[in-house]
Amino acid sequence: MKKIHFIGLALLLFVLCCRWFTPVADFYATVCYPVISAGLSWLASAFPFSLEELVVLAFVLALLLVLVRAIVRKKGLWWYLKKTVLVLVWVAVWGYMGWGANYFRTPLLPRIGIQRQLFLEDRFNEFLYAFTDSLNESYGQGELPERTELEADIKAYYVRELPEYGYARLKDWQHPKRPLFNRLYSAVGVSGFLGPFFCETQVNQDVLENDYPFTLAHEMAHLAGVTSEAEANYWAYDYCTHSADPRLRYCGYYAVFPHVAANVRSFMTEEYYNYWMKGVLPEIRAEYVASREHWDALRIDWVDRIQSWLMDTSLKHNGISSGAREYSEVVSLIITMEAAGR
Repeated sequence: MKKIHFIGLALLLFVLCCRWFTPVADFYATVCYPVISAGLSWLASAFPFSLEELVVLAFVLALLLVLVRAIVRKKGLWWYLKKTVLVLVWVAVWGYMGWGANYFRTPLLPRIGIQRQLFLEDRFNEFLYAFTDSLNESYGQGELPERTELEADIKAYYVRELPEYGYARLKDWQHPKRPLFNRLYSAVGVSGFLGPFFCETQVNQDVLENDYPFTLAHEMAHLAGVTSEAEANYWAYDYCTHSADPRLRYCGYYAVFPHVAANVRSFMTEEYYNYWMKGVLPEIRAEYVASREHWDALRIDWVDRIQSWLMDTSLKHNGISSGAREYSEVVSLIITMEAAGR
C-alpha cells in the first residue's frame, strides 16, 4: 500500500474514534476544527467560485474512471471494489475531518448543563403569544442592511457570542459564495448549505429578500461548528431577534413562523390552530403563501423527493434521530434557552 493510503486509514480511524468516543469528538470540535476550518476556508478564499461542488464532481469522476478502467482493461471485480472503496474512504475522511466530525461532539444543552424543557401547554401558550406579538409588531419596519454589512454584523455577533459555547471564531476571509449549480438547489428547495470539504458557506441566489438574513446567519452558524439544524436555526433566530434593526427582527420571527405553526398543529387542536393563525397579520400570512408559491414554482418533485430522503438519511446516520424534522425543534430550543435566561 502507498503511504498516502496509510495516512487515509489513520485519519479514518480518528473519525471512527470521534463517532464512538465523545471526548475525542469534543477534542476535534474545540481544538482541531477551528484550525482545519480556518485553513481550508483560507485556501478557498483565493477562488471567487465555490470549490465544494467541484470536489464532489471530482469524486464522481474518479468513481466513473475506476469503472471505465475496470471494463476497458478487464480488471476483476475485486480490483474494482478495492478502488471504489478507496475513493469512498477519501470522501468520508475529507468530509468528516473537514467539518462532519462535529456531529459527534457533546450536544449543546448537556454541554452547558441545561435540561430541555418538556412540553407544557401553559408554557407553550406563553411563548406562542409573545412570539406572535413580536412577529406582528416588527412587520413592515425599516430597510435591510447591505449584504456585506449584514455579513460583517453576523460575524461580529457570532464572534462575540459563540466561543462561549465551544464554537470556532469566524474569520475575515470566510465569505458566502454562490453555488455553481444554483438551479439544482432551487429544484429541491435548499436555500443554503455549508460544504464540508472547504468549509464554504453557500447561499441560494433565489432566496427571497426577507429570508436572506436568516439563511446567511443559519449557514454561518454551521461554519462556526454547529451541526444541529435546530440549533443553527436557534442562533440565526437569536441574532436576528436581538438586532436593533426592526426589519432584521422581523426576518428572525418570520423565518421561525413556519416551525411555530408546525408545533401548534402537532400539540394543539385544529380549532386552536385556526384561532391562533387569525391573530397573525394577514400581510404576514400572505407573504408566507407567496414564499411557498415561489419555491414550489422552482421545485422539481422527483429530484426533491430524492434530496429529502438523502437529507433525512444523512441526519439520522449522523446521530440526529428525528432526521429532517429536526428543523422544527428550534421552537423547543428557544423555549428552553429562554427559560434558562440565555
